[in-house]
Amino acid sequence: MSDPGTLPARDYIPLYDEFDYTVDEFEGALPEGLRGTMYRNGPGKMEAGGQALGHLFDGDGMLSMYAISDGTMRFRNRFVRTKHYRNSLGSGGAPYRALGTMRPGGLLTNALQFPANVANTSVTMHAGKLLALWEGGRPTELDPDTLETVGVHDFDGGLKWIGAFSAHPKWDNRTGEMFNFGLAMFPRPGLACYRVDRAGRLSGMGRLDLPSPMFNHDMGLTDRHLVFVIAPLVFPIGKFLGAGFALRNFIDAIDYDARRGTMIGLVPRDGGRPRILHTDPLMHLHLANTYEDGADTVVELVNYEASWEQLNGQLSNVQDGLAQEGSPYGGKLTRLRITPTDRVIHENVSDLTGDFPGYNRAYTSRRNRFVYLAASADGTAYPNAIAKIDNENGKESLHRLPEDTFAHEPIFVPRPDAAAEDDGWLLAVTQNRFGDPAAMLVLDARDPEAGPVYRGRLRHHMPLTFHGTFTPRVAHPA
Repeated sequence: MSDPGTLPARDYIPLYDEFDYTVDEFEGALPEGLRGTMYRNGPGKMEAGGQALGHLFDGDGMLSMYAISDGTMRFRNRFVRTKHYRNSLGSGGAPYRALGTMRPGGLLTNALQFPANVANTSVTMHAGKLLALWEGGRPTELDPDTLETVGVHDFDGGLKWIGAFSAHPKWDNRTGEMFNFGLAMFPRPGLACYRVDRAGRLSGMGRLDLPSPMFNHDMGLTDRHLVFVIAPLVFPIGKFLGAGFALRNFIDAIDYDARRGTMIGLVPRDGGRPRILHTDPLMHLHLANTYEDGADTVVELVNYEASWEQLNGQLSNVQDGLAQEGSPYGGKLTRLRITPTDRVIHENVSDLTGDFPGYNRAYTSRRNRFVYLAASADGTAYPNAIAKIDNENGKESLHRLPEDTFAHEPIFVPRPDAAAEDDGWLLAVTQNRFGDPAAMLVLDARDPEAGPVYRGRLRHHMPLTFHGTFTPRVAHPA
C-alpha cells in the first residue's frame, strides 16, 4: 500500500493501460445466483495529444467490464475509439475543441466548432447493442464481449443533425421500450423526446420547448409521462455567443439563475401538449425514481449542497483532486410531489449527503421504497460510504469504506426470482485516494452494514467513472 505521508490524495488518476484478466485476489465469495456483466463508463485520461484537458467532462471515454459467472469475475477495459481519441494519439495538442478545453490555434481553430463527442458519460445495453453515451451527440456502439468500438450509432438515421442522445435513458419494464431525450440549443431551444422499441427502432415523440438554451442531464419516466425537472442552469445569450465564437469555453458559459426557479415538464407518452410548471430553484443533476401516485406525480432527486460554481470548479480541477475540504459531497435526497393544481410540495427524505442515486430498476414508474447512493458518511468532501435509504421512514443503512477510500456509483442487481424489492446485491467499485489498486465490492442490499460478501482486488487503480449498467448477459472477451 502507498504511504499517505508521501503522496497527495487525489480523486482522479488516469489509466492509460488496457487490461484483460480474471480477478484472482479476493475475499469472500461471489454469491450463487449473481451472474451477468457490469459495464461502467468514465473519462480514462485527462490529456489529448499531450495537452492537459480543462474539465472532467472532456476526458476520453473508457469502458470497464466486470463479467461474473460460475463464481469468477473477469475484468477488461478499453478506451472508446472515437474520432477524438484516435486523432489525439498522433496530434500535437487536443485535435478538437471540447466542452471545457480549446484546441491549439486560438480563435481560428475553435470558433464555430462543436465540442468533440468523447463518449464518456454512461453506457447502456438495449436490443443487443452496447452503447456508450455522451450528452451532446450520438451514441457509440461497442462489442459487448471485447469492448472494441463498432462506430457511431444513429438508430438507422433516426437521430438527425447533431443527434444528441442523453446519458440517462429509462425503460418501461412491461413493454421493453427505452425512452430518452436529446438537448437542442438552437435554432429553437428544447428537449427532443425519443422512444426506442424492443427491436431498437427509434421514433420521435414530441419535444419540450425551453425558454432559452439550458442544460439538463437526467429524466424520469412514469406510466403517463416523461418527466423533466430542469434546474435554472442557463446559457445567457451573450455568453452562449461568446462560446460559439471561442471567446470562452462552453462549460463556462453556463450560469445558475435562481430567479427563474426550477422548470418542470411532463411530456405525455401518448401524445399531446406538455404540462409545464415552476417551483423553487433547485441545484441538481440526477433523478432517482419517478411515478404516479393517484393524480399526483412524484419525483425523487438529489438536491446539491454545493452551488454550480463550486461543482464546476471541482470538475475543472480534477488533476489536483475533486474533493475540496469544506465542500460537502453531493446533496440530499429530496421528494417533489406535483399536484393536479400545479402545487409542488418539497420534502427532504434524508439528511445524508450523496449522489448517483440508484434503485431496483424493476420499480421504474411505480412507487419504490429503497434508494442507494454513493454517500458521505460524516460530511467528507468525497463519497466514503455506500448508503441505502428507506423512503418510508428515512432510515439510513451505510457500509463505511476504509479511510481515504471513495465509492463509484452503486448498482443494484436483483437476486433471481426475488420477491422483495431489496432482495439482491449492490455492486460498487471503490478506489483508494493514494492510487492503490481498486476493488470491486458486492454487498447484500438487504443489509449493507454487514459489509461486503465479496471484495475483488484489481491489479491497478481505476479512474473515476460516472455511470454504469448491469445485464444478465455474461460477456466472453475471448
